[in-house]
Order: sequence, then C-alpha cells, then structure tokens
Amino acid sequence: MADITRLHSHTSDPEEADAAMAAAGGRFAFAQLPQNDFAFEVDQVVDPAFSVARYAIGGEWETSGDFDDVVIVNVKSDIYRWEIDGERGFGSRAPFLIRPGHDFTCYARDSDVVNIFLSPDVLRDVASTAFGHEGPVVFGSAETIDPRRAEYMMTAATVASEYMESGTFRHPLVRASLFHTLAMAALQCFPLSADPAERPLSAAALQETHRLAVRFIEDHASLPITVGDIANAAGTTITQLNAAFRAHHGTTARSYLWTVRLSAARTDLMVSDPTSTDLAELAGRWGFADVDRFTRRYRAQYGESPETTLGR
Repeated sequence: MADITRLHSHTSDPEEADAAMAAAGGRFAFAQLPQNDFAFEVDQVVDPAFSVARYAIGGEWETSGDFDDVVIVNVKSDIYRWEIDGERGFGSRAPFLIRPGHDFTCYARDSDVVNIFLSPDVLRDVASTAFGHEGPVVFGSAETIDPRRAEYMMTAATVASEYMESGTFRHPLVRASLFHTLAMAALQCFPLSADPAERPLSAAALQETHRLAVRFIEDHASLPITVGDIANAAGTTITQLNAAFRAHHGTTARSYLWTVRLSAARTDLMVSDPTSTDLAELAGRWGFADVDRFTRRYRAQYGESPETTLGR
C-alpha cells in the first residue's frame, strides 16, 4: 500500500467545519443551532484504499450531504438520528452505512464518531475475490443485518481508530491487514442486494490452490499482502482458499501468513542487538499491531518470549 496522509483540524465555525469535511472527502453543510455551542474536530488517516476518521463534535448540530465512498458510521455517543433516502435510524452504538449517491442528513449532540471510508471500486474487488461476486457491490440497507454483526462492526471500527491514534497505522503490513478486516466486515455486516454463489473445488484443485498460495505467501510475506491478494495469486476466492488450507494445514490462509511472519520476526530477533531493538517496532514491521498479541502468538509458536530470543 502507498504512503498515508494525516489530516487534523478543529474549529468552532460551521463553515470551517464544512471545509474540513470537504478536505476529508465529503460534501456537507453544517447547521449551527441557536443558543448552542458548536465545536468540531477531525483526525483522519487516508490511504489510497481506505480511510479512518474520528470526529468529536460538540453541542447540538445538524448536517446534510453525501460521499463518493462507501462510509460506515460508528457513533459512540447517545444522541444521533439519521435519515438516508427516507430510511431512518438511531446511530448510537448501531453502525450504519452511507452509500455513494444517497442523500444523508442527521441531527446529533456531543458526538464521538468513527467513520470508515471504503472506495466502491476497491470494495468490488474484495467482494469478487472473497465471494466470486461479479459487478458492483450494492447494499440493500443502511443498517446492519443483526445486533451481533453491529457489535462486530463497532469493534472493528474501534480497533481502526486505536491504530490511527497510536501510530500503528503507519506500518504497511498492519494497514493492509486492517483494510482487509474492515472491507470484509462491511460485506458481511450489511445486507447485499444479492448473495454471491460459491462453487466447491475438487481435491486436485484444492491441492493446486494450496501450492500456489503457499509459494505466494513465502515470497511476499514481507509486503503488505492480504488474504485477498493470496486468493488472487492462487486464482480462487477466499472461501476456496481457506478450504485448501484447512485441507492441508487444518487452519486458514491468514493463520498461515501469521506463522510465516512470526518465523521472519524470530529470524530478526536472533540477529538483532538487544540493547537497541524496539520490540514494538519490530512487531509492527511484521504486521503485528499490538506487541502483547505478538508476544502471545510468539510464545505459543516457539515456547518462549520474544525477549528471551532477543537476549541470546
């Protein structure tokens, strides 16, 4: 993935907030309600494939407009009402989706919001690779399929926001993995207008899929590849790819990728200087956003902590 851009601004002027939203990829007009304080702050990281933005908007406010991207809105505050082409809902802790070309309006108060922006073209590519879905992705509703998937989407958005704020987003491997997680969450949590079909693979096809995928992973593990990239390299869908890995390893392609990257991280630890090595930086370089999670995976794989390997 290419370099990222960081956007950060704050203002108490609704017109300046409009300009900040325009810079972040939206066309909106804020309306300041009488006798209420308005404050707007946005912190956004932009990658060519996707973007994560966190908004803190104080006071009572209204806005209307639209986006070119598919936008998943995740509201952590209590007062948030939205309307999209006549469909209405309450956004508080219930993610909803704004589709390109659909008019959006909302009323809210003292809002904490995380938006996930996904390019329609990129989302189409993910759906094609994941499900064999042909053509543009068309969502049937702005609301999630059920509460369980709403909770999953909120969790994914929270993780994305934490990666942005901690600076972990800067690691290309972490960013690629996060993008794949968010794109798949969008496709699985919101109803599509048509369910894609999936054809089973023969035993011979599973073996060939596995062979091509393993070679691709081992050749490209140091690059920001996703499970979608692996499936493309093997000429199959993600479901079929995972079927091949379960048949040969009893695990998924993603788990196999983590195993290969853990091995590479172990090699780095063995040749690194213990006095100057930043464990969090090394973990991030190999796609592990959280050093504690990296340590747990490493210990489970090798029976010792990364610090022990580093100290030898």
